[in-house]
Amino acid sequence: MYLKLIKEKPTELINYYDKPYYVYISLSNLCNANCVFCDVRTNKEKKCNIDIIRLIDELHKLGTKYIHFTGGGEPFVNDDIFEYLEYCTKKGIFINLISNGLNLNEDKIKKLSNYNINAIFFSVDSHIAQIHDDLRGVNGIWNKVTSNINLIKKYLPNVKIIINHVLNKKNIDYFGDFINLKNKYNFDYINPIVIKDCDELFFTDEQIVNYNNNLQGYYDMAKQNNIQFLSDNIDFFCKNVNCFGDRKSNKDLRCVYPSFCAFVDSPTGYVYPCDCSIHRDRKIYKIGELKNESFEEIWYGDKRKELKKKLLNSELTCKLKCDEANCQFNKCYLKVKRRK
Repeated sequence: MYLKLIKEKPTELINYYDKPYYVYISLSNLCNANCVFCDVRTNKEKKCNIDIIRLIDELHKLGTKYIHFTGGGEPFVNDDIFEYLEYCTKKGIFINLISNGLNLNEDKIKKLSNYNINAIFFSVDSHIAQIHDDLRGVNGIWNKVTSNINLIKKYLPNVKIIINHVLNKKNIDYFGDFINLKNKYNFDYINPIVIKDCDELFFTDEQIVNYNNNLQGYYDMAKQNNIQFLSDNIDFFCKNVNCFGDRKSNKDLRCVYPSFCAFVDSPTGYVYPCDCSIHRDRKIYKIGELKNESFEEIWYGDKRKELKKKLLNSELTCKLKCDEANCQFNKCYLKVKRRK
């Protein structure tokens, strides 16, 4: 969850404590790309195996404000997604989406203008088309996604567009050039993400030094281009990030995410506390299964309560791989709560 994309102020989030305020839904593990750093194609569970409309009804009843249709696969390879977008809109729920842009076109983008969409994340990993295409495993995907960015702004001018940019050794040397893409494509935010669990694409020591030396220049370039980094802090490497994405500085991180969020993996029906824990040990982080119980039963169940306590007490190792945005949310909320 990104503080810059939600409509509520940090001081207002206290009103949503212990409600599923922000819920991620991964519709399937079907994808039309073949990203070199993604293991989605190895997943045995592929298609959606739960009733999404019923889930949206439950979430609305429990007070959910945002549903984020996210990766796992590519959301727009699912033919039913427009039905889900329409139903969320009918229920007054704000919608965030992530896409690689390959399965969108002008007609579909026009259709999106009918729905309650707050933000769309597009994955773009280089200002150089071939580097992006190679990383995503599809020739022509760069041209497709970049043209769709401008179409979104044409037909949905108030929707926020975020560029998810997976920093790795193939692109980090060109990060300044990437920021300057704003000159051609009308996006609002860049969300740089340090690559995790992919040793072969982790940075060299020289690349890290160069990035650190140019850090202030990156902030200045973003300001000149009138764009923001989705999380203000992009000083990743002062935190001793290792080749698995672990950050030692998070060792004392206290996490309140399970009191605001959940992640639903539709192919399995498993529910997790957040978008980071989905990639971790199911035995530890799975808080329920929608094939056996309702979302409401999972939300108020003992497993979530137990996990919530452990995360708040900084007992679990997922904190070492927590995304910067999640870290900032936790720190901001706890800071506001202390003031109260």
